[in-house]
Amino acid sequence: MSRAQLTVLSRDEIESIRSATLDLVEEVGIVVREPRAMALLLEAGATRVDSGERVLLPAALVNEAVGKVPKTWTWHAREPKHSFRVGEGGRTRLGPGSAATHYVDSETGKRREPTAEDGDRMVRLMDALELVDINYTPTMRSGGGLPALYHEVATLARDFQNTSKPPVGPSIDGIAAKAGLEVAAILAGGTEELRKRPMVAGYCDPVSPLIQDRMMTETLIEYAAMGQPVFITCLDLAGASSPSTLAGTLLQQNAEILSALLVAYLVNPSVPVIYGCVSGAMDMRMGSAALGGPEFGLLSVASVQLAHSYGLPCTAGGQSDSKLPDAQASLEKATTLLASVLAGADFVDLFYGSFEGYNATNLEQVVIDHDIAASVFRYARGIEVTDETLSYDLIRSVGAGGTFMRGKRALEHALEWSRREHHAPFVADRRSRFAWEKAGGKSLYEAAREKARTILAAHEPAPLEPGLVRQMDAIVERIRRESAGRA
Repeated sequence: MSRAQLTVLSRDEIESIRSATLDLVEEVGIVVREPRAMALLLEAGATRVDSGERVLLPAALVNEAVGKVPKTWTWHAREPKHSFRVGEGGRTRLGPGSAATHYVDSETGKRREPTAEDGDRMVRLMDALELVDINYTPTMRSGGGLPALYHEVATLARDFQNTSKPPVGPSIDGIAAKAGLEVAAILAGGTEELRKRPMVAGYCDPVSPLIQDRMMTETLIEYAAMGQPVFITCLDLAGASSPSTLAGTLLQQNAEILSALLVAYLVNPSVPVIYGCVSGAMDMRMGSAALGGPEFGLLSVASVQLAHSYGLPCTAGGQSDSKLPDAQASLEKATTLLASVLAGADFVDLFYGSFEGYNATNLEQVVIDHDIAASVFRYARGIEVTDETLSYDLIRSVGAGGTFMRGKRALEHALEWSRREHHAPFVADRRSRFAWEKAGGKSLYEAAREKARTILAAHEPAPLEPGLVRQMDAIVERIRRESAGRA
């Protein structure tokens, strides 16, 4: 259980943002580019501006949606041991960085386009890692003469075979979302069973400033209709797509997330929604996004506070701008993850393996990130002070000038409590220089590569029934034929 708490907003500041958000959606409104979403909003009492795509949202309607969507629910995995409750506190749930367009090759160290095999290896590696909770292919593929739809659906089918942890499904548009949900329904035992037991999440990313894009909203509608979790996640850039002030970015982002939540609620009042922020700042010197800097972490912490003020589960950030899995990547990912976890984020779902602002990934960074996560979670646990942990009687028995490294009582106490209270690194090296050199003198990156290879050589994901695999393959083949015909 997380005990440490980090905040950057006072209660009055949170209320100021909440109040200004309602004014913003009522007076400025939101652009809605999906016809079904527009129809739902107008029927519920929203006002269309000049017969266009902009719509003004009544504050009471937004408050109703925020108040009534579920605040706690279970995300089911195909193996029950990997299912978990959402919205009840506890450890932040972590997942892989998503849709990276580049992969840094372990052999050459060069960036290249990812292959299906790269993605499969990463999913199998993360299936074996204890602190990975959400698992799916973190790379985006193209090519082969087939559109993204085929690759998205085929990837989900492979993910279900390579991991028994909950995945994220196709989220490029409504067609892809429908196909992905069809694959998930096979695993769940049918459409109605999938409705009862949410198994696969979708993404809806509002477009800043204040736009609900057609394709993203199609995705939102399909997942909401099936009662599956929806991550409504903003990547606003302060100084580019949102105001340079972090408070202004929080205001705009809040309006974007709550307006998307309203659409999801109107589709299905029981939809599980996650309030999401991976917003950062524009580096005005470089003209590029800064997603590894302190502004990214500050916006994450504030977003957790805002989401929790509504009672909503939330996801926040842990990212780096580094172009390589190097010291910069570890520095920035450690500090941004620490901020999100200490704030009490329910998820940091875009974390493992990614760098270069979510655009690149590789196996070694996944392993290093697992070490980062374990260390951060130890910070979050804090220090437990009880009569037992104060160890007064032990200190008295050892006495002034004694040692805690001799004697049965002292050694038993050390063995028990070092296991319970002291963090043990996954790959980071604490040996003396002599021992480290004798063992090969490996850098952190080299040790991570060796660890990844060892895990992949030994780990086999829990198998799926052959009949289920055949059914999923049949859907993928149908999508391939349909995609080829459209191409």
